[in-house]
Amino acid sequence: MTSVGVLGPLEVHGPDGPVPVESGRQRRLLTALAAHTGEPMTIDRIADLVWSGSPPADPVGAVQTLVARVRRLLPAGVAVETVPGGYALRAARGVVDATAFTDGVAAASAQPSAHDRAAGLVAALALWRGRPYAELDHPDAPALAARLAAVHADARERLAAALLDAGRAAEAVAVAEGLCADEPWREGAVAVLMRSLAAAGRRRDALAAFAALRRRMTAELGVDPGPQLRELEAVLLRDEQPAAPRTPRVPVSSFVGRAADVDSAQKLLARNRILTLVGPGGVGKTRLARHVLAAVAAQYDDGVALVEFGEGGPADVEPAVAAALSLADGGRAGEGLTRRIVEVLAVRRMLLVLDNCEHVADEVARLVEAVCAGSAGTDLLLTSREALRVDGEQVAPVGPLAPADAAALLTDRIRAAVPDAVPGPTDAALVDVVCARLDGLPLALELAAARVPALGLPAMAAALEGPAAADTATFESAALDLLSGGRRTAAPRHRSLRDVVAWSFGLLDAAQQALFVRMSVFAGPVEAAAVAAVCGDAHALPDLVDRSLVVRHRGEPARFGQLETLRAFGRERLATDRSADALRTAHARWAAGLAEEVRVARRGPGERAAVARFDAHLPDLRRAHARLCDVGPVPAVVRLGLLFAQLGYVRGRADLVQPALRSLRVAGVLDDADAPVARPVPAGADAARLLGLVAASCWQRGDLDLCEAYARRSIVLASSGPDPAAARDGHEALANVYMFRGDLVAAMREARCSVELADAAADVDTALFGRMDLTVAAAYAGDDAAAAREEEAMAELVARAGSATARASLAYARGERRAERDPVAAAGHLREAVALAESVDSRFVAGIARHTLVTSAVRGGGDVAALLPLLDHWLAAGAWTHLWVAVRSLVVARSRAGDHRTAGVLLGALRASPRATRAFGPDARREAEAEDAGRAALGDGFGAALTEGAALGDAPAVALARAVARGQDAV
Repeated sequence: MTSVGVLGPLEVHGPDGPVPVESGRQRRLLTALAAHTGEPMTIDRIADLVWSGSPPADPVGAVQTLVARVRRLLPAGVAVETVPGGYALRAARGVVDATAFTDGVAAASAQPSAHDRAAGLVAALALWRGRPYAELDHPDAPALAARLAAVHADARERLAAALLDAGRAAEAVAVAEGLCADEPWREGAVAVLMRSLAAAGRRRDALAAFAALRRRMTAELGVDPGPQLRELEAVLLRDEQPAAPRTPRVPVSSFVGRAADVDSAQKLLARNRILTLVGPGGVGKTRLARHVLAAVAAQYDDGVALVEFGEGGPADVEPAVAAALSLADGGRAGEGLTRRIVEVLAVRRMLLVLDNCEHVADEVARLVEAVCAGSAGTDLLLTSREALRVDGEQVAPVGPLAPADAAALLTDRIRAAVPDAVPGPTDAALVDVVCARLDGLPLALELAAARVPALGLPAMAAALEGPAAADTATFESAALDLLSGGRRTAAPRHRSLRDVVAWSFGLLDAAQQALFVRMSVFAGPVEAAAVAAVCGDAHALPDLVDRSLVVRHRGEPARFGQLETLRAFGRERLATDRSADALRTAHARWAAGLAEEVRVARRGPGERAAVARFDAHLPDLRRAHARLCDVGPVPAVVRLGLLFAQLGYVRGRADLVQPALRSLRVAGVLDDADAPVARPVPAGADAARLLGLVAASCWQRGDLDLCEAYARRSIVLASSGPDPAAARDGHEALANVYMFRGDLVAAMREARCSVELADAAADVDTALFGRMDLTVAAAYAGDDAAAAREEEAMAELVARAGSATARASLAYARGERRAERDPVAAAGHLREAVALAESVDSRFVAGIARHTLVTSAVRGGGDVAALLPLLDHWLAAGAWTHLWVAVRSLVVARSRAGDHRTAGVLLGALRASPRATRAFGPDARREAEAEDAGRAALGDGFGAALTEGAALGDAPAVALARAVARGQDAV
């Protein structure tokens, strides 16, 4: 096998074995050319490298003679070509071990399986024999070798991490120890060594590795290791197992022909905050982006968030990003979500990946510019069929696959369906024909491969030569031109993805075509029963699955959906269908029925399945809600809004609160600025309940005044209607307003009213939250006997409900009641609450339970680092009430540790924030003690610290709190 080795002393091999290159100058020439494989090198540059700074008197003649001699030695597959002004080494990348090595490392790193990553990295590292370009003694040689040495060290670190992810901790230790011995200052190597030692049961050795690095850095550099290593040490000191870094999921099927694109995108992203992968539909931008984000995820302290815009429209951009970041609404009425998104990202170091931006380009462009202006630590990776044209954007064109790569992809996909479908050279030639007709577009190749087992390659190639049906005019009129944002001058013979989709559609009979078009009314995968209910006839569904025009998603029951490209084709057809309006009405009716089923099921033991069903059908529920908002009836709009509001509250999700707000606007309860309408509105009981539920999201985000306005309006609406019990949610929201204002008597009065109304309406959910309010308020007031009675009443309600959220709420109330007098017992209840709530994604209940668990531990002398995930949770949820209570715990902890200046700055920021609530009960006492201690220790300096904190503003104050929790010297 032909090869040129420069990773160590020069080695050349041909088909018959080693090729001796004995002349030192010939060896230096080959090494210099191999260091720039495929790139032209001038004669002067060659002479400088070969003669090491003392070029001959006639460089042109000397280099020509040397090249002629080297050419006679080279085996087939390697050549020195004459280029303008000099020469270039021409060889496949796999022939020269330096390029084979870098390609191998990149390809292995992109593998989704830890075992495959490890195997690929081992193979790449096996090419390394010693110092790169060892033949060169020129002053530039170390710089040439340094780049490869950095890749080599990075590959060893990645290998150790892959072995650890694969469960091979002992092997990971061996690799990491070797790397640390060679690179003693490499913090990433020490980190993976510590995790590997901990996984191998050697926690003491892991701590010793950190201590050794810290001693070296302190003695020789006067600095400490970075925050990530210090956090890892803290985890080990708590005798916890460090979590392995999560790598975002990438598709498991082969990824062909894109290694160079992944490497290029990584380099561009390292130099630019906004990178947009641009290319025609079906070219593989989304898949490329997933591999890029998997490769760079470890570089971002706060991870990667992936947002897919394929199923929504312009109005869905902000909610989709908010959902991906797990945000709840923390903004003022009418401000939208962009400010909240920027507010949260402002204190993070993360990568935000926005996929399929072309149809919402204007909205995404505005959001991207806002994020870049307001959050210096956030980078953005986008995919689109056209550039967004925003300031700072770097465009990376993504073209079709090269002919050889396209053939490899098509062959791989055909063989995946039928192992012997491509048996010989004749069929291989037909593969090339098909790839050429499809322009090497990956999605087109995927669709074609799905049909080859049934039609055969000859029929496939013949079909692509001409119209797919006799009536070509019909095809052209409905063609989906997916290259409109790409090559405008492409020749007619250059087939696009549009042709493939139209041709596939043309192979269907009338019934199959009708169902295909009707299914485009859905926004996502649905059960077969839903297809039948909305489309009227689902008998052709299996045929569409067989033809890869509908995807079957496994599960019980299975769900069926279309690729977005195919769905867009169907929607174009549906737009001219006379039955389209009736079909959309049927879809909205089906979704409303689904919502009612979910609402009932989530109240009992089937809550987990109900929540999963809601999430699976969320795109369709959104689409149905939009349809009902446009055409009515209004009661159905409000009824569907109730489910969004209920789940938005318990799950802390802004993207679910937004539809509820729109329902209230459609019902005439709120105006366009989301302010309550003053005039009487015959809104009905459901509207009163919906407004009370939306009020709860206001106190969660710290806007107690707006919560009170909504809640009181909800009560007025209920009292003027036929069902006064509809005021129960408004009273429950008011109870929380009073509690966070420190008026426990009023809080218990409102909670009691809510419980009585909920009992009258047989509404266990609201009664449960009201009882929880009573339990907690009584405990804060110091009346444990009353708290115990309410806790017992809660237990009776939970026995009737049986949902995980209900049981979690009871466990939280039990823990909160005991937090001050019996922390050990309280911790057990609170951990139970967290586990139960997280099992059904009730993030708010999980959050308040974890809040009390963590803040109690920190106030008791625990590690303040435990507050960091809590701060991030409340920031993402937009729950400023609880966020500032967490900061108050940090104030107390820093005060007790003697860090009075930091305590003063944070306390000043807390008191100045309009979204912070007053301390009451034991918290008020602890806050006063911290202030007294600060004034005693610092005198007037503590007042200065309070003033400094008051001037910070919310986002800088949270950034400071996060830094303090990380152990950084932020003040």
